[in-house]
Amino acid sequence: MKESRKERNTRLVLIFLCISVTVLAFLYVQNNKVIDSKGTYTPLYLVLEQGTSINENPKVALYKETNQEHVLAIYEVDVSNGHKFTALQAVTLKGIPEKLTNDESKQGIWVYMSNDWIYLDDSLDAAEKDEASKIEDPLFRDELTTMKVEELHRQGVQEPIAIHSLAADQSLWLVVQKNGSFSIIENLQG
Repeated sequence: MKESRKERNTRLVLIFLCISVTVLAFLYVQNNKVIDSKGTYTPLYLVLEQGTSINENPKVALYKETNQEHVLAIYEVDVSNGHKFTALQAVTLKGIPEKLTNDESKQGIWVYMSNDWIYLDDSLDAAEKDEASKIEDPLFRDELTTMKVEELHRQGVQEPIAIHSLAADQSLWLVVQKNGSFSIIENLQG
């Protein structure tokens, strides 16, 4: 049985439509994929001020992704209320920061993102400042010695990657874990 010209054209149009719908569906799915942020960012922590007495609370800057937004916030750690974090300031960032570090005036934060250092003042507003005031290594970050790691394991902290002193007398520590979470530890020996 021979195919007529009309039947052949109809068959080709149907094949073309099926291929077009398949390609469009594939492109639509590719464009609407949600990127899993667990692998694309790491929470960042920075101690801005240590507590120097029982009545003075330390201040910490914390970057994390919340509801697919990049949020940098300054918290006060209430040492007399079970180490409760109280937000003082917060800002949504336009990108993913790679590093946080202190300013020598201790009045702001330097944020490294998009291959550039940006200075945020104590209200977390972008401001002009000479990069010479940026401190290379974050203040109050301590060396994670083998003895400290062993002590942290005894206290139930798994896979610590960094520790930051929250108190001038070294009695309170912010411990960052490999999974990005953190713990507050008192009286760390070692």
